[in-house]
Amino acid sequence: MPNKISNQSGKIAKEATISFIGMGIGDGARYLFTVILARFAGVEILGIYSLASSITRIGELFGIAGLHSGVMRFVSRLDKETEVEEVKQRILSGLKLGMLFGICIMILQIAFADYLAFELFNGSLLLKTVIIISAVSLPFATIMAISAFATQGYKLLKYKIIVLNIIRPVIMLFCVLISISFFTKEAAIKFPLLISAVFSSFAAVIFLGKLTNIKMSQIFSGVFDKELLRFSYPLMFVTVLGTLMHWMDIMMLGYFTDTTTVGLYHPAARTAGLLRTVLLAFMGIFAPMMSELHRRGDIGEMGKLYKLIVRWILSVSLPLAIILILYSKKIMLLFGVNYLSASNVLIVLTAAAFLQTIFGGGGHTLTMTGFTKVNLVNSIVVIIINITLNILWIPHYGIIGAAYATFVSMASLGLLRIVEVNYYIKI
Repeated sequence: MPNKISNQSGKIAKEATISFIGMGIGDGARYLFTVILARFAGVEILGIYSLASSITRIGELFGIAGLHSGVMRFVSRLDKETEVEEVKQRILSGLKLGMLFGICIMILQIAFADYLAFELFNGSLLLKTVIIISAVSLPFATIMAISAFATQGYKLLKYKIIVLNIIRPVIMLFCVLISISFFTKEAAIKFPLLISAVFSSFAAVIFLGKLTNIKMSQIFSGVFDKELLRFSYPLMFVTVLGTLMHWMDIMMLGYFTDTTTVGLYHPAARTAGLLRTVLLAFMGIFAPMMSELHRRGDIGEMGKLYKLIVRWILSVSLPLAIILILYSKKIMLLFGVNYLSASNVLIVLTAAAFLQTIFGGGGHTLTMTGFTKVNLVNSIVVIIINITLNILWIPHYGIIGAAYATFVSMASLGLLRIVEVNYYIKI
């Protein structure tokens, strides 16, 4: 890799473009999924799906246990030609641990489905059923994520993008279309997560095998890697807390209100979340490059890379944010007239997502330079802020209160990351 980041601008732009296109397809499929549920299944069904999905997504992260980032980091630092066996063992160890963790979390989610559906969210039998069926997807989802991120360690984004941002969301979209057209609206929220996770996990392992010759049958042959687990477990809490913050508004609305209110809020959250595609598109190539520069101790080039990425993210995300804010009412009408009342929520959540997009590179920088525990502390502080504000504001202000809680949380996290990147890494 050349010393000058300016010489790598073309590679960054190329990989980010590939990532952005792939993620655009995925986000487009997810967005259509939400629109179809909103228009043809109704607000309550969409709310039930949102709650079950939030529980399952958090379960996925406990199953993955930060191993996806850990495997990517270790693989990116190893020589793929002279350290072939070590690369393979690192990946197999991550896959084995992920599979075991995924099975454990699946069992727990099924065991607590009754409590989650009827006690925590005051839901229905349908919510319990969706939680149980979705739980079965967890072992497959962990294999899918770890395999996909392992290929990113080779500084290749295409396999990860194909699996996570094309295959899985497109399968989910087909599932909801087939269910709505030929079966029932209840079926449209029961099976998409499970079916998409199964097919995507096999696809991810096949792509991984092209680089490493690893096969699905070899997963349990991995050895216990203490170093990998030691690096990864703080990331598990960071990613879980980050995802909790992402879904906290949905879950606390479910706790304080009902599934119909959650259904009104979800389309606005999904729409604002499109901005994060910009961040993720650049982070895919940024993370392994930053890790390699840190390994070489090249602080100067790290600073140049960081500033370059922030400028590019700002130039792409700002126009998108302005469009979402100016046309918030027209956008919400895509989901139906019933969702027009959530247009103000879209404005606030767009501002929050914009802050997360601009300052998100700081979190990845801290992770790739070994400051995973700093990220963990950040996440704990911000989730406490988020929960506190949701408790105070949702009972009084409803869905707009949840949106403002998210905005304040994202602003706080961004400020922390700016200070810490400057203090710890000097860039």
